[in-house]
Amino acid sequence: MRTLWWTLAIVGMSLISIVLSEHRTFDPLQNISLTIAAPVENGIRDLANPASDFFQGIFNRGDIVRENERLRREMERLQTQLAAGEDASRRVRELEDALGFQNSHPDDQLVAADVIAQDPSGLKRALAINRGSKDGLDEGMVVLSRDGSLVGTVSLVYDDFAWLRLISDPNSAVNIAVLPEGGKNPAARGIATGDLRSGVTLEMLPTQTEINPGDLVTTSGLGGNYPRALLLGTIKTVEDEPQAPSKRAVLQPAADVSALETVIVVTSFKPARLAAP
Repeated sequence: MRTLWWTLAIVGMSLISIVLSEHRTFDPLQNISLTIAAPVENGIRDLANPASDFFQGIFNRGDIVRENERLRREMERLQTQLAAGEDASRRVRELEDALGFQNSHPDDQLVAADVIAQDPSGLKRALAINRGSKDGLDEGMVVLSRDGSLVGTVSLVYDDFAWLRLISDPNSAVNIAVLPEGGKNPAARGIATGDLRSGVTLEMLPTQTEINPGDLVTTSGLGGNYPRALLLGTIKTVEDEPQAPSKRAVLQPAADVSALETVIVVTSFKPARLAAP
């Protein structure tokens, strides 16, 4: 019986609420509750916004990091392609120069080689090339730049590679001739030796011969270790001391020996290796 009365009471209250709601009787109460709840709701929203922005920033930052990484990889790929293209173009130019030099010396046997290493000690001026005895190289052979100026000789030979001694090496000595500009004065003979500080110095130059910056310096052919008239470079500076038995000068090499990438070995010239009388 009690359950029946409770059921009837709940049904009756529900009917009364529906009727009152349809007649907007509860609107004042709803307005009051909304007025009270609005500031609380806004405060909660203000407190929640920084946290929302924080988590949103984390997600956005992750996207930015991934995009930056993608762009970095793309830039590295493009730079690699560009470097490879430039290296290939430079290699083609070097081989073209070497081929042109070979065509202008039809009587000489020449071998073009790539520089693959340099002496790291700092006590020598030496380079390694990717040609060796299998390519016909032998010790003492003359080595030229791709434009034909003298850069050194072959010092050690292995099957597949060889070491070069540059003219700037302290153990290098070349008999040279200084050709005065205009040919007004006779050529002055001397010796070009390597120097770790100056590069190449010219010693034993006669005091009576006029020598000036810009004069050409070539091999003299004396001694039989080098062909005649190979260009070394030009006179850079002249040291002329009145009481000195000879003049001294500094060479400006025609080839930048520190930046060589391709060289030409003259395999048809055999050094005479003359012994002292």
